Amino acid sequence: MASWLKEKGSTIGAIAGTLAAFVAVLQLFVVNPMNQRFDDLRAYMDQRFEAMDQRFETTDQRINDLSTHMNQRFDAQDKRLDRLADEVAELRKLTVSIGERLSRSEGQIEIIREQIKTVDAP
Repeated sequence: MASWLKEKGSTIGAIAGTLAAFVAVLQLFVVNPMNQRFDDLRAYMDQRFEAMDQRFETTDQRINDLSTHMNQRFDAQDKRLDRLADEVAELRKLTVSIGERLSRSEGQIEIIREQIKTVDAP
């Protein structure tokens, strides 16, 4: 086996050197540019994701601002409705009071009519 290796050693060395050179060329001209492209693509994707995140943050801020504004308007509406409910309650009290006074006045008018009838009676 050693003699065979001595005879074919230079051929095997040449083939191994050629393969090593071929691998080095592949590494230099194929693999490195592909890795660079992947790195560039990753950087581009990261940049796009950052831009999308920024847009989401802006949209979230706008939604939060609108929500705050809507809550303020709802609070103002609630206060107005409470005030109107109080005013309606007061109007109801006044209406009941007027009704009671009207009933008393009608009763007094009836008493006065009775008295006038008794005075006019022969």
